[in-house]
Amino acid sequence: MRGSVPETVNENRAGQPVGAYLRTIRESRGLTLEDVASVTRIGKNYLLAIEEGTFEKLPSSTYIKGFLRVYASYLGLSSDEIIARFEPVTASRTATAHEQSSSGLSNEKRMCPKVGGRGRWLTSLALLALVIAAAYLFGEKPERTNPAPLSAPVTPTATQVAAIQPARSTSTSPLPPVAVVTSQAVPPASGTSSFPGIILRLKVNQDSLLSITIDDSITQQYDLKAGDLIEWKAERQFALDLGNAGGVEAEFNGRALKPFGEKGRSAHVVLKANNSEG
Repeated sequence: MRGSVPETVNENRAGQPVGAYLRTIRESRGLTLEDVASVTRIGKNYLLAIEEGTFEKLPSSTYIKGFLRVYASYLGLSSDEIIARFEPVTASRTATAHEQSSSGLSNEKRMCPKVGGRGRWLTSLALLALVIAAAYLFGEKPERTNPAPLSAPVTPTATQVAAIQPARSTSTSPLPPVAVVTSQAVPPASGTSSFPGIILRLKVNQDSLLSITIDDSITQQYDLKAGDLIEWKAERQFALDLGNAGGVEAEFNGRALKPFGEKGRSAHVVLKANNSEG
C-alpha cells in the first residue's frame, strides 16, 4: 500500500457518495484504475463499479466492504470512515429489497385464490406432472456412439516353398567333415518307372544330417530322423553329403545300393545316371 497518512473524509468532499469520493481522491493523486488494480489485486471492473456506485454488480456486501478497505488503504484514507460512508448505501439497498419482497408477496397472495384440500392435491399432481415432463423433454440424453469398426481378420499369407520332393524334417546345420568319398553310376533296374531321369529313395534308420545337390543346381539340407522315407527325382545326378553314412538305406532307380559307409561316419556320394541299357 502507499503508506501515506490517512486522510479524513470531512474535507470539502464530505457530501459525495463513497464511490465518487474515492474516484476524486484517485484522480487527484494522478492514478489510473490500472494502477490501483495492479497493486490491490481488485479487478478493474469491480473498481469501476465501486466508483460509479453500481454495487449490485459486486458479489455481496461482505466483498464490497473488503474491497473498500483495501482501496482506502491504498489511497491513504481511513478505511473505517470509508466503511461508515458506505453504510447508508447498504441500509438503503436492504430496505429496497425488503419492500420489493413484501410487495411481491402481497401480489402473490392477491393473485393466488384459496384452494381447498382436494384442489391442493390436484395442483400438486399437476406440478409433479409438469416437472416430470420437463425432465423428460429437456434432460440430457446420452449421445449415441458408433461402435468401433471391427478390424478385418488378417488372413495369413501362405508361404510357397519350392522343393523337389517333400521332406519330413529339414535343417541347415553344418555337416561333419567328409571321411568317405564314393562315386557310383548305377543302371536302372528292370521294371522301374517310366520317368526319363533318375530317382533316389532313402530310408532312414538312424538320425543323420544330409545335404543333397540335384543336377548341380539345387541344394537341400535335411535333419533326418529315424523312420523317414524320402524320394528325389533328377535328370542327371545326385550329390550327397551324409553325417551318418551307415544310418540310411538307399535305392537308386529301383535298385538297392550298398551302404555308403560305417555308422557314425560321414560320407560324400555322387550318383549319376548310366546311359547304357540293360
